Amino acid sequence: MSGNGGGDDLLKFLLYVGQAKRTLRTGWVLRGVERVESIADHMYRMAVMSLLLPTISEQSKVRCMKLALVHDLAESVVGDLTEFDGIPKNEKHRRESEPMLYLTRLLPVDVGREIFSLFNEYVDQKTNEANLVKDLDIFDMLVQAYEYEKIQGENGFLEEFFQSSVSKVKTDIVKKWLEQLIQCRSSTKQFQLPSDSNLNTMLKYILYDNQGTYLYKLPVSDIREKVNDFISSSKSQNDNSSSIDTIEHLTNLVKDVEDQYD
Repeated sequence: MSGNGGGDDLLKFLLYVGQAKRTLRTGWVLRGVERVESIADHMYRMAVMSLLLPTISEQSKVRCMKLALVHDLAESVVGDLTEFDGIPKNEKHRRESEPMLYLTRLLPVDVGREIFSLFNEYVDQKTNEANLVKDLDIFDMLVQAYEYEKIQGENGFLEEFFQSSVSKVKTDIVKKWLEQLIQCRSSTKQFQLPSDSNLNTMLKYILYDNQGTYLYKLPVSDIREKVNDFISSSKSQNDNSSSIDTIEHLTNLVKDVEDQYD
């Protein structure tokens, strides 16, 4: 495996990593899920899950985290290939191996070799860590399905993901986590999803449609100025007794900007 990991090549690699943040998970799109997660979103939480594994060595945790962070990296090039594409398993592996080889050749030899080895280790499923991360892959998908059902207020509309995937989890650790998730999903006492208090994230929900397409052709500087004014005004009030409907305020701010360009 050749590669020099020079500045240009390193930047190319990081831009592909960035593409993983913009590549949507196909299965959710096909089911009509709103605001679909990206490949990078998925790998990030899997890496955090790896850190939380309770009964393995620190060395194994680190390896699991590395596997989680690179296992779907090829999808930044080829996209998220699913069973609906009708691609045989061997062909899927070939299509993902070639871009992984390209990506890892952009890096210094030792780093590129490690990442390519991690990718193949996950595909081969012959180590304990690879088996664990495969289960985390399934578990994260099911946690995400639960979240989408809660967000969209459609209990059970992603049931097929549970029906087709629960039996595939093999490791005791992840089986225990999955049992807790299933109990929570079927219980009337379900967890409430954390509320989003970040104004910029709220603004994103206003300016973009469900699939991340920008809705308004407005100068970003004008929008940012309006939002910053609102944030400064809110801080200066320092009145905890007043309830501020963030969505309503930001919607009005965007409308004000939009009206200027009608």
